[in-house]
Amino acid sequence: MSSEMIRLMRCRTRLMLAAGLIILLSIVAVNMLLVSAPVVIQIEGDTFKVIEIPYSYTTKDAYILLAAGLLGGISISQILICIKASNFAPSKIKVTEKTAPELVTVSQDQSNVDVILRALEGDERKAVKIIVENGGVILQNELVNYLNFSKAKVSRILMNLEKRNIIAKRKYGLTNHISLAEDIRGEVK
Repeated sequence: MSSEMIRLMRCRTRLMLAAGLIILLSIVAVNMLLVSAPVVIQIEGDTFKVIEIPYSYTTKDAYILLAAGLLGGISISQILICIKASNFAPSKIKVTEKTAPELVTVSQDQSNVDVILRALEGDERKAVKIIVENGGVILQNELVNYLNFSKAKVSRILMNLEKRNIIAKRKYGLTNHISLAEDIRGEVK
């Protein structure tokens, strides 16, 4: 079993424990906060009056609520850490007609792609390789997830690739549609 799988399993366990703890702490806090106020019944002749006495929390109640809040905060932070860790793991989802109807898969001249990949180094090579693996087209926000880089870094990489006519970039909603340049990809299907 890979270290990534072990890490994800541990994260999932922490996530389940944290969610269970939040539910338990919520029940305790709600039960303490919704304690009904004591009442006094005053009888005067043939009539009676119900007088509600305001409930005041004890020091013990305050400590219990404070501890519940602290443990709840820790649990929420664990949940957020696990969610963040799993969101930045490379996604296996490829751009398809269902997620982006007007994106067209392009055919690539493999010899051009191989030459480009050999000429590129480091992060730019990774970015182009992912674009090629996705049929020559990808959305920029998906590329950010695949590369596990910041949005700014991916934007800089794409700007450099666009200046060198390796990729073409066009606006697509709140993100960009990234595709290999026409010279590299050959003709569009």
